[in-house]
Amino acid sequence: MGAPGAGAEEQASRRARRLARLREEAARGDEVDQAMLRRALADQRAWSVGAQGERQVAEVLTTMQRYGWTALHDVHWPGRPQANIDHIAIGPGGVVVIDAKNWSGTVTVRDGVLRQNGYQRARQTDGVAQAAAAVTTLLAPAHRTATRAVLCLAAQDLDVEPVTGVDVVGRWQLPELLLGLPPRLSVYDVADIARALQGQLDAPRTGARARRGRTKRQPATSGPGRTTTRRGPSVLGRLVRLGLTMVGLWVTWLIVMHLLTSLAAQVAP
Repeated sequence: MGAPGAGAEEQASRRARRLARLREEAARGDEVDQAMLRRALADQRAWSVGAQGERQVAEVLTTMQRYGWTALHDVHWPGRPQANIDHIAIGPGGVVVIDAKNWSGTVTVRDGVLRQNGYQRARQTDGVAQAAAAVTTLLAPAHRTATRAVLCLAAQDLDVEPVTGVDVVGRWQLPELLLGLPPRLSVYDVADIARALQGQLDAPRTGARARRGRTKRQPATSGPGRTTTRRGPSVLGRLVRLGLTMVGLWVTWLIVMHLLTSLAAQVAP
């Protein structure tokens, strides 16, 4: 399990390095596309703001521990090696997959449509729904109906609004949402599910693990550039071994017969 916002912070750092290279090129007098420079700056700021939003949501989830909730942060998205899930909260109300967004401006939900500054954000709600579906496949059948998808807006004050199977909620309303869920899991279920998910979502990616585990057998060497090929014993060698075995058996038989003869002589009247 990573630190809250670690994935977004890493992306922000990459954009910052790219932005620095572009500015260095411009300072040397090289021709730099100004539109590219603006996009790099916007990307870097967006990822930094996103990381901040994830940390803020994580702080809210920390306050839920007293109510029996535990949270995993910045974990792998099952089936998508290059993607991550911001938060998974596990508690009495079930398993809640949370995508944190630090959106500015005006956010509204009308007629089941989420908009930010007038633009539809269906892709974001679809994304967290897909993440929740992926996590569901890791659960025992008895617990799969206890999964929910939540889009949490870190910078918004918004009561719970359902959007195509996803609960959209402001950061400060997230505790109310979690506490309002009907009881689905026992204390033991919560501990078992949290431990199992952490083990599966923190594990190395399948491809990397397979590559590391697959080693190529190398031939034994007997000097630089030379290899020694192992061969089975020759026919002569097998015959010699067979002869030695027969001799050993014959000697053993003679010893046994001598012992039996001696024993018979001792017990004879």
